[in-house]
Amino acid sequence: MKTINSETNGVTLIEMLIVILILGLLIAVGYRTIDATNYASRFSKTTKQMAEIVKGFVGNPDLVSDGRRISFGYVGDMGRLPDSIGALITPEGGNWKGPYLPRQFVEDRISFKSDGWGDTFVYNQQSAYIQSKGNGKQFMTMKIVDTITDLFNNLVSGTITDINSAPPAEFCPRISIRLTIPRDGVLVDTSCTPRADGYFEFSPVPIGYHRMVVTKQFGTRDSVVRWISVLPRSNIIADFRFPYSFRTNLKYVEGSGVVWGSDFNNIGFQVFNSGDSLVVDSLVMVSLDTIAFYEEVYWQGAQVWDYSPAPPQRNGVGDIAAFNPIQSIGINKVARVDINGFKLQRTAQPADPVNMTGIEIVIKFSDGSIIDFRPQ
Repeated sequence: MKTINSETNGVTLIEMLIVILILGLLIAVGYRTIDATNYASRFSKTTKQMAEIVKGFVGNPDLVSDGRRISFGYVGDMGRLPDSIGALITPEGGNWKGPYLPRQFVEDRISFKSDGWGDTFVYNQQSAYIQSKGNGKQFMTMKIVDTITDLFNNLVSGTITDINSAPPAEFCPRISIRLTIPRDGVLVDTSCTPRADGYFEFSPVPIGYHRMVVTKQFGTRDSVVRWISVLPRSNIIADFRFPYSFRTNLKYVEGSGVVWGSDFNNIGFQVFNSGDSLVVDSLVMVSLDTIAFYEEVYWQGAQVWDYSPAPPQRNGVGDIAAFNPIQSIGINKVARVDINGFKLQRTAQPADPVNMTGIEIVIKFSDGSIIDFRPQ
């Protein structure tokens, strides 16, 4: 006779609890993974938004032209920080040249102000930062700039020289340097004149791509223009060099150079003033084709310099003959200059005369004009 086993196979309570626990752990891990992925996505979106907004405020440092940064955002055009983030896409008049945000932000004028969690960005104008509340536990803060002064208290300086690297000296009051910058939403011109050594500076200067114009108001009146990039917390050097000499007013009158006197040791010549009226207070012999020293200088027939006869000390190459009295010459006027008594020795008395016929002479006047001729 067979015995029948009535016990059936099934799942015990303990086994069911273990399965439920495992499923719970898997679900919890899944939720955590989903939550982490969701957080990462929102974090990434918020970070990108904040970076674009900061670029809207102060520009994109990677946008350059000819090696110079040309993007400075709202601040570079308006000369101040906006009152709100909305000002980056809403026209304000004046020098506003926006929108300063990408197209997708401009097309959706509401959501760009909110972070990945849907909360509105906090913008602190005084401390120059924007902030997201994040997930409520960890705030996200991005600075627009380290300090406000980095945006607005920059320095622009430089020197003004001519083609010979000579500064303007006495002409400095007649050189104007103009820097155009934004201020409270409009463009304004700030100007100055250089020092005698050519140095100038502007401060404070906001960040931006600014136009500078240097105008020379003597001789040939013309200007030199350039654009400068002023970066945050910077000292920008902007040197200007005119493509000619500042001091070229006096021109030699061709054919006027003559030798005269019984010993042929006096020379006379004429100069023409091609610029504005100017004062001439000295001359210097830059070079001479021979060894010779002179005793007198006349301007328009009047003696303006003579050597010291006791002991004799004649002038030669490199020696300045300071005029007494100082002379002047008007616009488009001609003046006669005589340099007399060329001798072979500087100090001897008496000394041997030097025939100056055909000798090449280079003379520089106090205004910087240089003439070169051979008297006949």
